Amino acid sequence: MRSRVDFVIAFLVLIAGGCATDPSVEVFLIGMTPVESSMFEQRMRLDLRVQNAGDKELRATGVAVTLDVNDSRLAKGVDNQSFVVPRLGDAATSAVVSTSLFDMARQLLGLPGRDSFSYKLEGKIFLENRLRARRFSRSGELTREQLSRLSGSKGETPAPLRLD
Repeated sequence: MRSRVDFVIAFLVLIAGGCATDPSVEVFLIGMTPVESSMFEQRMRLDLRVQNAGDKELRATGVAVTLDVNDSRLAKGVDNQSFVVPRLGDAATSAVVSTSLFDMARQLLGLPGRDSFSYKLEGKIFLENRLRARRFSRSGELTREQLSRLSGSKGETPAPLRLD
């Protein structure tokens, strides 16, 4: 009986370790650009900077990202564009994310009276010749001015938002 308990504990520790964010890989949200959308689906390109503090280059075959704003999911997307992050270096990539009219409306209901908005970017970088993807998570703040520029409020044309 004792060996079963030890096995279960060891198994859970291995699984928990596989879910952890890799500290040698950091991902920064460096920009957002509106792209072609429809009435029921809004899309934007998230520009990302991937930083590799590890001793080996990373050959990525794509990314999957989720963007939360004010603790609610706003958008989700994937991209299968390959890129290389050199050892002790960085590289830029992007992913197009989508949100529904309903998710966007839920976010808009929370806008009045707020001057800044928290965001959380989470996802995975899929690596060549690896069974596991590298997970990442990054949080930050956006101002009302930054969001209005991105959305094109006040009758303006939506403009890209650079965060770096």
